Amino acid sequence: MSRSSERSRRSFLRAVGASAAALPFFKLLENSAAEAQGTELPLKFVTIYHPHGVAAEYWAMGCRGSMNLPSMPQSACTGTDSETSFDIGYANCSLQPFDDAATYGKSFKDKILVVDGIDLLSAANGHDTAGTILTGSRISGDKKPGNSSLDQFLAVEKGLGRNTRMSSIALGVGNDAAEPGQTLSYGAGGAPLPKIIDPVQAYEQLFAGFVVSDDPQAQARAERRRRNGRAVVDYLLADVNRLRGRLAQTEQMKLDQHLDSLREIEKQFEDPMTPPGALCMLPGRPDSSRFPKLRQYNGGEPYFDAITDAHIDVLAQALACDITRFATLLMNDLSYASNPLGLPADNHGSVAHTYAASTIGNDGHTNGGTAASWLPLAKFNKYAYAKVARLMQKLDQLGALDSTLIYVTSDMGNPALHSTRNVPTVLAGGAGGKFRMGRRIRLQADCPTTSEWCGDDQKAQKTNNHLLVSIAQAFDQDVNTFGTQPSAALTTGPLSEIA
Repeated sequence: MSRSSERSRRSFLRAVGASAAALPFFKLLENSAAEAQGTELPLKFVTIYHPHGVAAEYWAMGCRGSMNLPSMPQSACTGTDSETSFDIGYANCSLQPFDDAATYGKSFKDKILVVDGIDLLSAANGHDTAGTILTGSRISGDKKPGNSSLDQFLAVEKGLGRNTRMSSIALGVGNDAAEPGQTLSYGAGGAPLPKIIDPVQAYEQLFAGFVVSDDPQAQARAERRRRNGRAVVDYLLADVNRLRGRLAQTEQMKLDQHLDSLREIEKQFEDPMTPPGALCMLPGRPDSSRFPKLRQYNGGEPYFDAITDAHIDVLAQALACDITRFATLLMNDLSYASNPLGLPADNHGSVAHTYAASTIGNDGHTNGGTAASWLPLAKFNKYAYAKVARLMQKLDQLGALDSTLIYVTSDMGNPALHSTRNVPTVLAGGAGGKFRMGRRIRLQADCPTTSEWCGDDQKAQKTNNHLLVSIAQAFDQDVNTFGTQPSAALTTGPLSEIA
């Protein structure tokens, strides 16, 4: 805690009196007071994945969809856009939800930083490359990243989630599998972490026992749960600590990992704290009748939209209440008949795989493309960004948007090619002032016109490893390399273009 923050805290304690420390949600009331005194709230980090890559013709900088001739080279897709003056409101633009005041109450165009030209380097099939997004690690034959994901590196290894009730949370829609293509969060050594696909379970995980009603019986049940939980954890911690003294140093290191897990569980049974008024409110428990089925390929598809909204609403309130500062959300598609986008029932086979890109979306290789195939994919992209805009709207209403960084991306650029080059990359939120938002950045093309073959040694290549370094540095970490790639040049240094 900085000296200024500590002074603000002491001033607040004197003002409200020591007895206030016993009130529910006290810590969050402190956060509200600190914000009122100009003290910065802790930076929060959310990563959102959407499947099926991107229709570049309705996404790339300066493009206008069908207004561009399919034969135009990528360098000609400039329009009149510049870094700080760009149009995302044209017809069918997939980024349009970020500039839709009619739907979201205000435009969030000044809260996004769009980056053209980021690559995910992985030896895996494009569909397995979601595991590379936060690890910066190639998914090799064993389909396992070589290191932890950035959310876990910050929350657990660097201890930035230590003071919140949950160090991090991983959410998903329709699929709780832990394969690289189905999850974003990985612990030490690349061990996949489970994710929650039921919004009710997410709510219980985040809020159960954290806020109780005025009903004495409900309060008593919550207190019994905390007391019993603390007793069990205290016994286990004491037992492990007794054992620890008898072990060699190498075995103690292994045991320390179990201690970390126990301490994470221990936080679930801490006394509740006080909400800072409108900034932190107990959200309504998600209505499970809106999604009677959850799983993909088991009847859950028609409810994916409602599940996504419920996840976002619960997550926004958890971030505002400082219950957690690190989260991932793995979205899904809308592959079912009569979906609200009017897309084919098989989004994967009939939308993503049929996308026939122009030169703009074809990794720079000359190609005429098929204009009719661009719009269906652009519709899905727009749907995904609308969910991000919903999260931004909720966070803004709760006063937490300016202290949140949202990283939105996919596992591919051109989905028909399973290409992991030029993946859509959007940073959103206020990011605690760490990045200058309201901009579009176009990185140097991977495939220069002098060469249609882009090997790993291309100097122009911009891996997302550099972006991960930039995000780690935004959290004030002394980090200059992140991820596991064959060359140090691919993993070292921040993404200077977004500074």
